[in-house]
Amino acid sequence: MKATKTIPALLSCHALKDLLRSSSQKISVLEADIGKQFENEFRHGHIPKARYFDQLECTKPSKLIPRGLPETKCFESYLSKMGVSNSDHIVLYDRSPIGFYATSRAWWLFKTLGVDSLSILNGGFYKWLKEINELESFDDSTPISQEETGKFTVHKNEEMLKNYKDMLHIVSTNDKEQQIVDARPPNLFYGSNAGHLPNSVNVPYTDVFDQTNQCLKSKDELKQIFNSAGVDLSKPAIYSCQTGTTASTLAFAAHILGQESLSVYNGSFTEWQQRAPKEFIINNKIDTPAA
Repeated sequence: MKATKTIPALLSCHALKDLLRSSSQKISVLEADIGKQFENEFRHGHIPKARYFDQLECTKPSKLIPRGLPETKCFESYLSKMGVSNSDHIVLYDRSPIGFYATSRAWWLFKTLGVDSLSILNGGFYKWLKEINELESFDDSTPISQEETGKFTVHKNEEMLKNYKDMLHIVSTNDKEQQIVDARPPNLFYGSNAGHLPNSVNVPYTDVFDQTNQCLKSKDELKQIFNSAGVDLSKPAIYSCQTGTTASTLAFAAHILGQESLSVYNGSFTEWQQRAPKEFIINNKIDTPAA
């Protein structure tokens, strides 16, 4: 029997085109969004065979956690009606002008819900438009969510997720085994009106992209970025940001670099700033990473 070729976690546009044409495994392409921001754009032009995926579907946003996890049965139904099954290989992309944004949170969400056969399209929609320029569209009368037959079941992976209690325990016990890496820009990480968690280090989300081509930087460049910030990729790390979205980009970058133990603090600084004791919110202080 011919072995199934492993599909990489980071796909080029030409590799996706080849998969759509010849893969023996079903490929489910999803355009990831957060709250239907690009629904109309999707309707008028998207990657062929793609389905529109709003990752806030089946969630109940709150002041503490505006981007929470979906209700399980609702999410299973949502994906199944989209034609997605657990046996599919899922490819995610979005319309971010600087690499990918909603896509990386969708990657983390699927990993948290038990999906391992999963890739991100490097450069997203605009890279596809430039390199392949093959699009599909719906007319205005066609429902954007066309029901298909799939069977998607959630198998939650708790290792991918950290909550407030987890973070409070790590910080209050000064647990140095868990690295905390913050993806926000420096003005928020160090700012007097914002701040960061104790012992956390800053790797701004935008640093991992090459702005000449809107793609993720090379593995060597990514390793240097993490190393310069004091992140040891051989040890566990928790990724945080403002709402858990750009943190997922760092988690994905660490994943393709081989980090085995990683998670995302889903509530991130939005929740932490509202709930944590004041002594656990560090303002205007550059913490020196532990050796």
